[in-house]
Order: sequence, then C-alpha cells, then structure tokens
Amino acid sequence: MNNEEKVEAKNEEETTVKSDVEEKIRKQIEKKQEKKERMGFYRIGEYLKEEHKWENWLFLGVSIIVLLLGLLILNGSLVVREDFPLIGANPTLFAGILVGIAGLGILYALYPFFKPAFPEFKKITWLTLPKFAANSIRVFLFLIIFTGLFILYDTLMAELFMLIFR
Repeated sequence: MNNEEKVEAKNEEETTVKSDVEEKIRKQIEKKQEKKERMGFYRIGEYLKEEHKWENWLFLGVSIIVLLLGLLILNGSLVVREDFPLIGANPTLFAGILVGIAGLGILYALYPFFKPAFPEFKKITWLTLPKFAANSIRVFLFLIIFTGLFILYDTLMAELFMLIFR
C-alpha cells in the first residue's frame, strides 16, 4: 500500500465516522421531537416546571402557612367559633384535613429539588446489617464513655472550686 492509498483510506474512515456521528445526532433530535409530540397534555406540567419555577417556592410558602394554621387549630391556640359555617362543628377534623393537604403540598413543592438525588441513592453501597449494628454499638459506647468522662470532670471541677472558694 502506498501513501496515496493510505491517505485515501484514512479520508474514507474519517468520512464514515463523521457520517455516523451526524446520524446519531439526527436520531437523538428525532427522538426528542417524538417525545414532545407524545407528551401532549403533559406538556402543561413540563411548562410549569420549566417556565414557572418560582411558583414552587410560592406553593411551598402557602403550604407551610396552611400547615401552621392546621397545627394551631389542633393545638388549641387558634379557636374556631362554633357558629362558623362547616368548620365550627368539627374544627379538629378540618384541622386534620388542613394538615394532610399541607403535608402533600409541601412534598409536591419539594419533590423537584430532591428528584436528582434519587438516582444517586441507587449508586450507594449500603452497609450490611451486622456491620451497621457493630458500628452503632461502637458509637453508643463512645458516647457513654465520653458522657461519663464529662460527668467525672464536672464533679471534680465542682469539688475543686468548692475547696478553693470556701
């Protein structure tokens, strides 16, 4: 094989690789367009998530306020008059419904923020139960020993100060 044939073969190979890459890109673009067409009604949800991100923050704030109102009613800090329509007869039921709806609202508002973390959980290598138990026991023993040391030091320092300041 002479140099001209080598150059020609190399050019053909580059052209083939280039056309393969262009074909892959074209197929990816077609798949995206097909997906958009298939989405139909669901495009509204996609639009709201992409174009109106601040609404999630607003929805989260409203959900937290509703949750607090429900908890205040359940706690008894916020009293509902008995003659108030629909709510006055059963304020605890109404408060429970408020807390439930607000909880779901908070989960819905926070879901887009935590969504990227879910695939990462699959990549984690979790401890086996025996290793987890062994590590937990070590941590609790460490806490007990240091708690005992701090109590001992506190007692010794208190006695020392009592001797000094008498």
